[in-house]
Amino acid sequence: MDRVMHLLTISAILLGGIGWDIDRLTPHQVQWALKALFVEELAWTTSLCLLKFALIVLYGRIFVSGTGRKNARVVQMIAFAAVGGLLIGSIAYYLSACTPVAASWTPGLGHCVSPRAGWLGTGIANLITDVIIFSVPVVWVADLQMSLHNKITVSIQLFIGAIVSIISFTRIFFVLKVHPDNVTYTVVRADIFSCIELNMAIVFASVSGIAGREAISNFVHRFIVPRSTSYGGVYRPEDVSGTGLSDIRKTDRQSWQKLQTSSKTAIVANAEEMHEPEP
Repeated sequence: MDRVMHLLTISAILLGGIGWDIDRLTPHQVQWALKALFVEELAWTTSLCLLKFALIVLYGRIFVSGTGRKNARVVQMIAFAAVGGLLIGSIAYYLSACTPVAASWTPGLGHCVSPRAGWLGTGIANLITDVIIFSVPVVWVADLQMSLHNKITVSIQLFIGAIVSIISFTRIFFVLKVHPDNVTYTVVRADIFSCIELNMAIVFASVSGIAGREAISNFVHRFIVPRSTSYGGVYRPEDVSGTGLSDIRKTDRQSWQKLQTSSKTAIVANAEEMHEPEP
C-alpha cells in the first residue's frame, strides 16, 4: 500500500500538476490530480489501519497469550473496534462526500460537502488510535516478572512507535491549511506528511518488533540501567564491546563446559556404583 501511495503522489505531481495553482492547470490535469488525491485518501487510511491491526495482533500474543492478563483481551478487542471503526468510517465518508462519487474528481458535476471536516476528523481519530495502541502496553510491562533493564528496554521498544503520533499531529496542522478552491497548491504539505507518516509507521512498527530490540537494549545498558548477568553480577559499560565482551563470552563458555564435565562425571560415578557387585 505504501508503494501505491508513492506512485499516486508521483503521478499527481507529474500528470496532475500538484504544487501549481489550480487556475494554471488544464481541466484534464485538475481531474487527474483530484482522482489521484481521492485514491490516496483511501490508500492512506487502509494502509495505516492494516498496520495497526498487525500491531494489535502482535501485542495480543505478548500480553494476552504470554502473560494471561484478564483485561488484556478486553483492551485488545476495544483497539480492534476503534481501528475498524476508523477504517469503515473513513472509507464511508470518502465515498459519500460527493454525489455522485465522480464529483470528487470532476468539478461542477454534482454536490460535495466541505472536505476539510472529514480530513480533520480522520486525522484526529487516527491520532487517538495511535496513542491507545502504543501507550497501553507500556503500562502492562510494569507488572511483568523481569529485570529493570528489560522493563525499560521493552517499554521503549513498544512506545517508540508513538513518535508517529507527532507526525500525525503535524499532518493535521497542514490539513487545516488545505483550501478546497485551490487544492492542488495547498495540499502539497499535507500530502508530503501523509507519505512520511505511512513510511515512518512501518519503520517504527519494525523497531517495535524484534528488529530493534538489540540496539535499544544496548542503549539502555550504556546510558540508563546496566543489564544483569545470569550469575548475579552486573556488566560494566566497557563490557558491551571489545575485549570485555569477549572475556564475558569466554567465561560463560568455560563455565558451561565445567558444568557439562561435572554432570558427566556424576552420571558415570552413579552408573559404576549401580553395577558394583555386593560383598
